[in-house]
Amino acid sequence: MGSGLALRLTKKHDVLITSRNIEKAVNTAKELEAIARAFYKNSMQGSIQGTSEIDATKQSETVIITVPPDSALSVVQELKPYFRSEQIVVSAVVSMKKKQGTFRHVPLSKSSPTNVFAEIEEHKSTAELIREIIKPTSVVSALHTVPASYLSNLEETQDIDVFVAGNEDAAVDTVSKLICEIPNLRPLKVGPLENSRAIESMTPLLLNVATLNNLKDPSIRIVPWVPPAYGACA
Repeated sequence: MGSGLALRLTKKHDVLITSRNIEKAVNTAKELEAIARAFYKNSMQGSIQGTSEIDATKQSETVIITVPPDSALSVVQELKPYFRSEQIVVSAVVSMKKKQGTFRHVPLSKSSPTNVFAEIEEHKSTAELIREIIKPTSVVSALHTVPASYLSNLEETQDIDVFVAGNEDAAVDTVSKLICEIPNLRPLKVGPLENSRAIESMTPLLLNVATLNNLKDPSIRIVPWVPPAYGACA
């Protein structure tokens, strides 16, 4: 998903991608930038560069977290000293596991130092747990129901609604504008970050829809569909 977002957002923005292995991040960035330049040609205004997690966190205005759920909180904890209050962090992380052929939403446990999936009575979303670690930095929850394969295929366009949750209106507006830059994605505000609990649970639901009904990359669209020019992207 991170690669697809880089391809989509680099049309107008300078994008930094990271990896534990900096060499891998640099090589991946070169490959993605070549794909983007071949597609966008002279309309491409941004760039894609690979760097370390720390340098990317220090330099970025907006940080999008797409790491696997079992390492999400530990990564954020390591980077905590480098986040700034004026930044925006977007969590697209979904905590889930596969059991007996289907996917289940299993929230992360904040109390577990290894971030093992845990069954507890009252769950918080991954976005809320990230917020607790890095506050006062704004955290916005978004992009959970957008198929990664769609983002990576620059020639494909689908009408997809993207639920956006956050506590700070300005941060939600900024992320919504970024989403609007991706063709045919429509951001829909769904209230405070607490509502990310419902949003995150939709990803395993969609994966089960795809698996059990032989559907390719199903997503969410609120009907009746309103053209982006008339709706949130106006």
